[in-house]
Amino acid sequence: MEAQTCSATSCGSTTTCADSQVDNGEIPALIANAPVDMLARIAETYGTPTYAYDVRRVQAQIDGLRAHLPSEIDLLYSLKANPSLGLCGVIADGGLGADVASAGELQTALKAGFAPERIFSNGPYKSPETIALMRSAPRTILSIDSVSELEKLIALGLSNRAVLRLRPDYPSTASCGIGQDSRFGIGFDELEQCREILASSDFSVVGFHVFSGSQMTDSAAVIQHLRNALDLSLRAAEVLNIEPEILNLGGGFGVPYGATDRELDLVPIGQELRNIVDRVKPTRVVIELGRYIVAQCGWYLTSVVGLQSRGGRQAAVVDGGVHHRSEICSLGMFARGLPPITLGRTNADPTPTDILGCLCLPHDVLVESTRLTGLAVGDALAFPNGGAYSLSASPLSFLSHPLPVEVLFDGATVGLIRPRQTVEALLHGQSCIRNFGRPDATNDSDTSTTQLAAE
Repeated sequence: MEAQTCSATSCGSTTTCADSQVDNGEIPALIANAPVDMLARIAETYGTPTYAYDVRRVQAQIDGLRAHLPSEIDLLYSLKANPSLGLCGVIADGGLGADVASAGELQTALKAGFAPERIFSNGPYKSPETIALMRSAPRTILSIDSVSELEKLIALGLSNRAVLRLRPDYPSTASCGIGQDSRFGIGFDELEQCREILASSDFSVVGFHVFSGSQMTDSAAVIQHLRNALDLSLRAAEVLNIEPEILNLGGGFGVPYGATDRELDLVPIGQELRNIVDRVKPTRVVIELGRYIVAQCGWYLTSVVGLQSRGGRQAAVVDGGVHHRSEICSLGMFARGLPPITLGRTNADPTPTDILGCLCLPHDVLVESTRLTGLAVGDALAFPNGGAYSLSASPLSFLSHPLPVEVLFDGATVGLIRPRQTVEALLHGQSCIRNFGRPDATNDSDTSTTQLAAE
């Protein structure tokens, strides 16, 4: 990782966040405390579009969890929120385990330095590559998603310990809910079948995994989900006649995306988890979190490349778009999300403004009718809450734009963790076979053509 120091200069003395206030005049804490000096220097140094991840914010989230949750809780980071290798390394150094759902995420977790015995591999499909990696790291733990997968993994002779993922038999109140009609997990009525399968093998099932939703910012909702997950797990243990060594109760802790959203209160959640830990000792209680750890550390930096109008409002076109910052969780970010910060600009009266992406796509709108000062070509914008379900969850290949830069920053120290992709690199691994199907066909790579005989 390349690291350098960016000095925080006087650009911050003229940059405030008043143009990012909401209709009631209040400035959200994430905006008010934004590291505007460093974001401006990063945009100047690395160009845009760029993702910048604030290491201190990640550490603050982890420290807050440790301060409020029982020390016995095993905290996992869900790589699906952001699998960037450099960011994962920071989180692994922070002492967390990992929750992965593919061979790529498992390889990333191992490369980033997460302890294998604290890596849980879940998801409805374990690919051959995932299986091979788990064989090479036998202390990693499997989360089995279905009866058929249980049978398959037993037949493969894996030595990894396993938990059964249980389908919630209770309703979910999460913004991204997973309830009784979920496609994931083993139904309670299927556990008798699991018991019969396990009775005829020496496969080791050591506990259960329940996940019933994400983006919960109400502590009472989180507590109810934890209680329901515990109750379901203990009932499952009775059916299988096992004493669970591991109970992964999910997580779903949310963050404030909108200006009126509140921070999640960890105090009552910590008290509830203390009760759970005491009740099930010596069972290992696991909580998996992704968005809560990384969402607020991330800033998506773009530059204004054109001015436009839309719906009677002023609008600006930027060099980024939804191919880098997509909306996959139905949170309505373009309409209700926190506004971007205009970097390096003096204050002026804010007016309703749309920020439009650079794609030839009607719904490439990053934010709608947000209050910003009058923008000019060349202005840099910093979008908050860019650390989770952003770059890796977006249609990156659409219209063949190169991948943006990714950097970490800790105070004035910046580390480049992904350089800007070149246009040439977009074609890496592809082949062009001219006159395909004709005798004079030529190939611009070493890839050969193959004749497949009819049966």
